Amino acid sequence: MAGHTAMAGKMPGQALPRSRSAGQGLPMDGSPAQGPEMDGVSPDGHGGTPAERVREVFRQLDRVYDPELDEPLTQLGFIGGVEVDGGTVVVHLRLPTFWCAANFAYMMASDICDRVGVLPWVERVEVRLADHFFADEINQGVNRGLPFHQAFPDLATAGLEELAEAFRIKAFLRRQERLVRWLLDRGWNQEAILRLRVGDLVQLQDELAGPGPAGPGRQDRAVPEAAGGAGDPATTGASNRGMGDGAVVGAYLEALRERGFGDELGAPALVDPLGEPLTRERFPSHLHDAARTRLAMEFNAAFCAGLLRTRYGLGERDIAPPSPAGTPDRGVPHRGTSSCG
Repeated sequence: MAGHTAMAGKMPGQALPRSRSAGQGLPMDGSPAQGPEMDGVSPDGHGGTPAERVREVFRQLDRVYDPELDEPLTQLGFIGGVEVDGGTVVVHLRLPTFWCAANFAYMMASDICDRVGVLPWVERVEVRLADHFFADEINQGVNRGLPFHQAFPDLATAGLEELAEAFRIKAFLRRQERLVRWLLDRGWNQEAILRLRVGDLVQLQDELAGPGPAGPGRQDRAVPEAAGGAGDPATTGASNRGMGDGAVVGAYLEALRERGFGDELGAPALVDPLGEPLTRERFPSHLHDAARTRLAMEFNAAFCAGLLRTRYGLGERDIAPPSPAGTPDRGVPHRGTSSCG
């Protein structure tokens, strides 16, 4: 929540936004070169009708996450609209308050440019942040492809990578805790969870996509109390409301891959943010800390969504524009700090 209510040190100027050329500043999040960053491209590699192009843009925007909340901007309602005119795309960005932190807003706006800019028919992307006390500076800097410290030399003491890494760690812990609680809720015990390998999660995700039991290692006996029993309503199913079973597993696999731990199928699946396997002794305290992280992020997401609805008079249907049926998985979220230029 701090990022969406923080103030910086001066009032905005009157700089005018500029557009950028597409095809520059590709995402730097570890995605495969021919993988998820091209989600949403038409079968022939080019956009079709204006309506189809708008849908393609929204599919790319589904992959732009609020860095603090680990939620897509489309789900939070931060995308106010999309305009497509030939190869030019204008994305309207809105935030919960006038005082949302400039660095957070800059990260989101830059990610919008990067994600939309990889569509092969896009020639120019422009982000228009509105109703923000640094809107002019952010629009100008992002659309010129400037990194944050160049756009805000008086505010930035360094680049955004350190901040982005802190958010990546929180998102990793949140997704891991969701997965563990999901497994506990279905009868897995601590020992079975700690024995999981990356390949087991891949197999489990595949099985959840089709008929059959809920994956390898299923345990039908009681979960040890030290693992945080499966029946505790404060720590189990509540953390996964609104997510399908496959989405819980897939989200954690994405987080593993983003940190470089998801490529070796025989590697331990339950690791800390530095890649060290979780041990039986560390498991309860690690899970407790991860649950606190997850709860704080979900509270902040709900708070921000409420502020946004109040600020713009929105209803629930205005918050998350539905993606077309058959939309591919979002892939690894982009929380990098590359500029649009």
